[in-house]
Amino acid sequence: MKLAEVLKDLTPKTAEALVRATNDLEILGVRYAITEGRRTLLTQCLYALQGRLGNGNNAIPQTSLETACRQAGIRPPGAGIITWTLQSNHLDGNAVDIMPLLPNGNINWNQQDQRIVDVMKKHGFRWGGEFKTVDPPHFEIAA
Repeated sequence: MKLAEVLKDLTPKTAEALVRATNDLEILGVRYAITEGRRTLLTQCLYALQGRLGNGNNAIPQTSLETACRQAGIRPPGAGIITWTLQSNHLDGNAVDIMPLLPNGNINWNQQDQRIVDVMKKHGFRWGGEFKTVDPPHFEIAA
């Protein structure tokens, strides 16, 4: 996502901190991608369903979830669980997901760059990699 697109939906405090942090990352030459900012409740619900589709008559059909994700403009579901909760600082515009870009332009969702962590923490963000349920891309500002 482009920075300007993400900033418009964040709280002013979060947006200001993110601008300062991304300026520092640019100076350091860190290649990164902001993969998500504010989320709708629908997006959060869809993420909560990922990896929990179940089996049998009560299962949510994979194709239904994929269609809903496409309509919401979010990543299609995979086998992994993206979130365990329907409550997130993404819902209020106080969180962003940011990851380093690999040389080929892809993202390794499980490996954060320590320079990103250090810069984001310097600007007041808490890192999801230090949460009980580890979330490497996640950075949030206390509301």
